[in-house]
Amino acid sequence: TKLCMKKAVQDNVLSREWLWKDYLVDSLHVQSIIASHLLNDDNFIRLVNFTSRETLMIHTHRDESRRVASAVKQISESICQFMGKEYSKQQQTTTKFNVRKNNTHCILDEGSFVTEISANSAEVGFSTHSLLTCKSYKAIQDNASQLVFVHYKQLDKLQKLLAKHHCPEILGELPIKANVAEEKSLKVLLHKKGTDEARNSVDLEEWLHAKGPAMEWTLKLRRDASCQAKTYHMEDELFACPDETLRVTPAGIDRW
Repeated sequence: TKLCMKKAVQDNVLSREWLWKDYLVDSLHVQSIIASHLLNDDNFIRLVNFTSRETLMIHTHRDESRRVASAVKQISESICQFMGKEYSKQQQTTTKFNVRKNNTHCILDEGSFVTEISANSAEVGFSTHSLLTCKSYKAIQDNASQLVFVHYKQLDKLQKLLAKHHCPEILGELPIKANVAEEKSLKVLLHKKGTDEARNSVDLEEWLHAKGPAMEWTLKLRRDASCQAKTYHMEDELFACPDETLRVTPAGIDRW
């Protein structure tokens, strides 16, 4: 967005109401594209209720279980690299998670790490079900907003489509990859406290494959979920579409 609009708005501006007036008065020509996280259904409902008929909202969607697994990996990386305000105090983080690391491997205490996940904060807390709730679906039905859901893997195509209409001069520079998680080389392992680290450690990828299906209900990560059936039906249609793009309408929500 910054490259296309030649200027960046504040991060997560759509979730921070106190920034909206600054966005409006900053320039005569406001930006025609805004990219932002929405942190909860209140943020989403506010947009649905108050945007004009000419405003198109595009929600990038991901299966929740896969999103949680990705979030867990991101948290492990932040702990191992002592990144972010939660983990930047190296000694405190090392003690809390019993961090042992070298240039290629990082070992964390399984119990402490699971407790961190169960707090449902940081990356894990930015969930699909906290955004797409019964209240959200009702707001869409009541307002008939111009809303499209796009699978997150289609972001490259979305960038090019937006650039074609808003900033064609940068088409040659696209796509821009913002998430480089797949390129990270540090291997994270979990071990049980009080056991031998080498023989009783398991790769985080293997741990997620074995425990991922049970993790969401044992840790109550979906504790605030509602109208999940509608989300499942929406996903069936979205993922079945060759372009993985779906226009959301009141009639569609009724069908779900």
